[in-house]
Amino acid sequence: MVQRLARLGKLLIGLWLAGVAIAMFLVVPQYEGLGNAGRIVIMHVPTAWVAVVAFTVSAIFSARYLWRRRPQDDDYALAAAESGFLFTTLATVTGMIFSQVVWGVYWNWDPRQTSIFVLLLIYAALFALRAAIDEPQRRRQLSAVYSLFAFVTMPFLVFVAPRIADSTLHPNCAFIQGSQCDGLTLEVGKIGLLGDRKVQLLALERNGDVVTAQVKVSEPGLTAERVLSPSFDLVHEEMVARPEFPGLRYQLGLEAVDLEANSALLNIEAPGTGLLENRRTLFTFLAAIIGFTALFFWMLSVRATLLGVQWALAQRAGGRL
Repeated sequence: MVQRLARLGKLLIGLWLAGVAIAMFLVVPQYEGLGNAGRIVIMHVPTAWVAVVAFTVSAIFSARYLWRRRPQDDDYALAAAESGFLFTTLATVTGMIFSQVVWGVYWNWDPRQTSIFVLLLIYAALFALRAAIDEPQRRRQLSAVYSLFAFVTMPFLVFVAPRIADSTLHPNCAFIQGSQCDGLTLEVGKIGLLGDRKVQLLALERNGDVVTAQVKVSEPGLTAERVLSPSFDLVHEEMVARPEFPGLRYQLGLEAVDLEANSALLNIEAPGTGLLENRRTLFTFLAAIIGFTALFFWMLSVRATLLGVQWALAQRAGGRL
């Protein structure tokens, strides 16, 4: 009965993910300015999310092992760490593909790319540690301690470090029509990303109560560059001129100005009336998260079981010797 349920679950997960893959190309509309390349967000974000879940599960089972000293907990901790490493790699690869399409380069040492690379190195060191220790109990204990320390770095590397950088080429807006952006504060000379467009604040010029920004906008794939001039009324604290991005309905707005810091808050107004209006994209995105999460827990169960069997066979072989 259990085996039948396991086979049925495996089949359902496969069909679910196959449906997500089909919906990516046949249901989700093209993202304006990127065409089919924008669909990769359906894969990129869920795999990154599952990686965070996997490393969290690994830390939980590592703590359980230190508390209860059960080999099964170590098996699950290792299996979860391996799955987290795999999903982090998938998120990195899909991000590199998107970077190549948009900016013409696979890797630009963006703060988020760099932090994820460091995270991969940290967990790769966990696997190296396990391989270097032959005595099982000592290997499990040291691995559990290291896994907990590695987990402490994960929230900082994934959520904090990319957001405290002054300049980043990682999107701060969802690739979904109608999404709302928080905007991007840049000092003169700094580079950032609004949606899928690179922006560089070149200068701030004040004329009476109106401040005009000179902003160089780069198109996806670096196919073209243009300088736009949004403006801001200091007295009424409102945007004045909001030029459109070349060939698009997107507008570049100057939402706030700090002349003392020589910085400005830039924002992009995307077309559409709201995120939920595009239900096809939203439902496909949520389905991808559910599917990849289910895939992780199935992989966790299978891998942990195999590790347990491997340990049992090694014990039996050692007993015969």
